Amino acid sequence: MTTSPLVSNGWYLGAFSDEVGRTLLQRWILSRPVCFYRLRDGTVTALEDRCPHRRFPLSLGRLDGDVIECNYHGYRIDDRGSCVGVAEQPDVPRNAKVHRFPLLERDGVIWIWTGDPEQADPALLPDTSWLTDPGWTHVKGLVPLKSRHVLLVENLLDLTHETFLHPTSIGNAAVARTPIDVTSEGDRVSFTRHMVGIEAPPFYQRSMGLTSPVDRWQDGDFHAPGVFVLNIRLAPTGTEEPEGYHMKVMYGMTPETGTTTHDFFVLGRDYLTDDAELSAFQLQQQLAVMQEDVDALEVQEVMVASETVPMTESSIRSDVAGIRGRRLLERMRKRETPADGARSADRPRPVSGPAPTPTPAPAGVVGG
Repeated sequence: MTTSPLVSNGWYLGAFSDEVGRTLLQRWILSRPVCFYRLRDGTVTALEDRCPHRRFPLSLGRLDGDVIECNYHGYRIDDRGSCVGVAEQPDVPRNAKVHRFPLLERDGVIWIWTGDPEQADPALLPDTSWLTDPGWTHVKGLVPLKSRHVLLVENLLDLTHETFLHPTSIGNAAVARTPIDVTSEGDRVSFTRHMVGIEAPPFYQRSMGLTSPVDRWQDGDFHAPGVFVLNIRLAPTGTEEPEGYHMKVMYGMTPETGTTTHDFFVLGRDYLTDDAELSAFQLQQQLAVMQEDVDALEVQEVMVASETVPMTESSIRSDVAGIRGRRLLERMRKRETPADGARSADRPRPVSGPAPTPTPAPAGVVGG
């Protein structure tokens, strides 16, 4: 069975910067409700979305300056998660706090750390400077996925499926017949695929104006647990690096629960950056391709979840990167201490944050 536990100690894409303002935003991450909002100085913050009084969602309250007033009994929670007052009494309840998540806002993305705040190292994130580079233009979005996180990880680490799942857009026979080289370093799994003298798939013919034959490069990097970056280059056959048409796609693979995932994406290109019609076409095509993946992964989730008799899994050479990604997630989860809520790797299930108590885990903020 293709399963893997969820990793708490890692950066996940929590929201795009332009999603978060002075309106309270709720998003579930690793089975924990999170309330995102911006302070008056523009700093973003994220609190566990449960009032310490009766667990009513803080996101259903109202902002008074930088303080959230709970809409159930009037508890007032500041941006550090501390109760600073209650509407109906003059004294503040002792130990009334909620967890504040470490955040890092960079290049138009808000990253959230759901595990031990002491381990929230910004250096663990990949370079995302291309997201705000004026030489690139981008389209982006969020696609809900009713499938567990690891299935999406394996999908992106094995692009052989493009031949069969996306034959009318980004795939053709050349993808499946071209082997990949796979490397691993730390908490990263990478692959490269170089296709030479091939037919240009329909999407690239339309968006780049290329005619066959072309050379096509795919370089993918999975920065565990939640970031995948695909570097794409196409050029007429024989064109030397670094000439050609360049695209990048970043996926923020953020578990919502143990069996559902937020599939964030940003697609960028470094050519025809002022062509709004091309951007609209690429967004439409990206969403269509992702819908084909969603349809496949959600069916796969049903098959995985309903398996009652263990089935021997068959693998082939193109599965190497996906298997390494799965095993990397398992190792990362095993590294987490019981205090982080670690569970045995052979019992995958939704990761729930610690139940709100009068004394929650300490909070911290990285970056911002």
